[in-house]
Amino acid sequence: MNKIKKLWVENRVLFVLFIIVMICILLILGVFLNYFFGSSKSSYGNRLDGITEVQITDEMKNNFLNKMGEDESIIDKDLTVKGKVIYIRYTFKEGVTLIEAQSKALASLDLFEDKYKNFYDFNFTIKEESTETNEGFLLMGAKNANGSNLVWNNNDNVTNNEE
Repeated sequence: MNKIKKLWVENRVLFVLFIIVMICILLILGVFLNYFFGSSKSSYGNRLDGITEVQITDEMKNNFLNKMGEDESIIDKDLTVKGKVIYIRYTFKEGVTLIEAQSKALASLDLFEDKYKNFYDFNFTIKEESTETNEGFLLMGAKNANGSNLVWNNNDNVTNNEE
């Protein structure tokens, strides 16, 4: 018993510091595990709260694609939903102008009710293949759920005017 008492008296500062270091390591490990392996089951976290009230069903997708399929100028169309973003892709036949394609994409937004337009973000990709007689185009546009307009990217050719 005297040996333990002597060891404690000579090294009590080291024992206390060792206990404090062990407690700090356990706390850091706990915070680290909680941060990287937290309790969230979804990769979206709570960003998809309320999506069940405005969920895009397969029937809605098919109705949308059928309505857009009635337009003869659209060769191929696709609608994909990922999280809170609806991706719509159109391929137009030769001879459709960029302005016509943009207006058809904008008009296709009217096929969605306001509750969907106010909840989901929309991303459009419109494309026309280039041929010998036609230059073609590839353009992307987006409409934010909080925004009111469909915004297109700048599709101008970049020229280098160095002198």
